[in-house]
Amino acid sequence: MSQLNWYMARRYFFTKRSNRFISLVGGISIIGIAVGVIALIITMAILNGFEREVTRRIANFIPHLVISSDIDIDELKTNVPEAQSIYWSTERKAVLQVLDDNMVLNVRAIDQEYWDQVLTDQYADTNAAGRLTRTEFGLPGIVIGAAVADKYFLTLGDTVAVQSPLDARPGLFRIPQRHFVVTGIFKSDIFDFDRSLAIIAYTEGRRMFKSAGKEVIHIQLNDFNQARAVKSRLINLFPEIELSSWYDQHKTLFDAMRMEKWGSFIGLNMIILIAVFNIVSSLMMLVLEKTGDIGILRVMGAHSTNIRKIFNLQGLIVAFFGVVLGVAGGTALVLSQTYYQWVTLPDDIYLIPVLPVELYWHEVVLVGVVAFVIVLFSIRYPSNKAAKLAPLDAINYKR
Repeated sequence: MSQLNWYMARRYFFTKRSNRFISLVGGISIIGIAVGVIALIITMAILNGFEREVTRRIANFIPHLVISSDIDIDELKTNVPEAQSIYWSTERKAVLQVLDDNMVLNVRAIDQEYWDQVLTDQYADTNAAGRLTRTEFGLPGIVIGAAVADKYFLTLGDTVAVQSPLDARPGLFRIPQRHFVVTGIFKSDIFDFDRSLAIIAYTEGRRMFKSAGKEVIHIQLNDFNQARAVKSRLINLFPEIELSSWYDQHKTLFDAMRMEKWGSFIGLNMIILIAVFNIVSSLMMLVLEKTGDIGILRVMGAHSTNIRKIFNLQGLIVAFFGVVLGVAGGTALVLSQTYYQWVTLPDDIYLIPVLPVELYWHEVVLVGVVAFVIVLFSIRYPSNKAAKLAPLDAINYKR
């Protein structure tokens, strides 16, 4: 009977029908499913691409792990062989004073060699390669973000003042202040960093920030994707450790991007759902057209289960063609953008020259499976309707 089910399903699908409108609705159903699958694959690839770019820019410019506890740094180096560097750092809120204007920013104090390692990131501008140690003018160097430099028209060699109100002592009317020479201007293409971060030498930071908070240990890994695994290992080795990863520092941003991606996934499935309505309509009209044939099959010994399977297979054939065309079309478009980069972005709006895409094959499979499941549930009603037809009533339907 299984061969009969397949034979009748293929015959109903491929043979010419007396009602051309049914064939038209079936074709529209295939196109609808294909368009929905293509839209889902492209949308998720674009969201993955933007997430990848944001993740790389952030993870390559901030420490991958930050330890706030007092722990032996040599012991850390022994237990973290994946580390590119492990070093002490100080980061404080301070006030940058340029002429008569002030702005609050984060001042990060690190050694020159570790700042040079940050600059090896492909997203950092080479103009940022400034000296943090004392210059020939006797003042220490400071590296500021491009947004700060643009706001105050600062260039290399200009002098600025950094004040630390958090280190002001009670009874004194003077806020601790030091002057710096702008030796570098970095451009990370991350607005929060470019407008709110400045880099100074570690020794200058210890000299200036004496009472506001405590120092931390930065761990820079060879691969930022290992941060979670290293974090879990360190927590097991040192249960009392205060540790945060680069993901923890920007968890809200990444959670928002994840919600946006899966929200888009759910929303775009509505396109497939609309196509499913067309499948139900075409199957219902096919049942009406083939009512006489159903009666003949029942009289010849076909069980109601066979009738149900015939129309289920009919709907699954439509879903198969729609999903295959959608997966092939969506994958081809994403891969062509990956290799040929034919969709560009305006430089004055976006910081990325081309539209970023990232194709994950498990998401492609998920899209196809979800489309099949939606169709599988939708075709139950018309197939059950066909299976419940009485043989005699079906034969006499058009008489």
